[in-house]
Amino acid sequence: MRIQTSHIAVVGNPEIISAFRAAGLAVFPVQAEPDAGKQVQRLVDEGYRVIFFTEELSRYLEPVLERARRTAVPCIVALPTGAGKGGITRLKAIVRRAVGADIFGPRER
Repeated sequence: MRIQTSHIAVVGNPEIISAFRAAGLAVFPVQAEPDAGKQVQRLVDEGYRVIFFTEELSRYLEPVLERARRTAVPCIVALPTGAGKGGITRLKAIVRRAVGADIFGPRER
């Protein structure tokens, strides 16, 4: 079964999410601010079935996440981007496995 990437969005920090464009996903730069919830709700209203977001948006998305928990669609998922627990490293590994290439570029030293 082929996944329709047009139904998948990634929102958050532009530096992190831009690499997902290479995987064919819809990318929406969103700042960590109170309006982030409205922007994600707009994506829900437009019919996106899966929405990934960078975790710094969590506190602004709580109302949208609460509504989404009561339904099967949309599925709204936090990307592990926290620096404290190697989030970026985990995220790179997840994407590398899914896409088959390191779309984030070379590892930092």
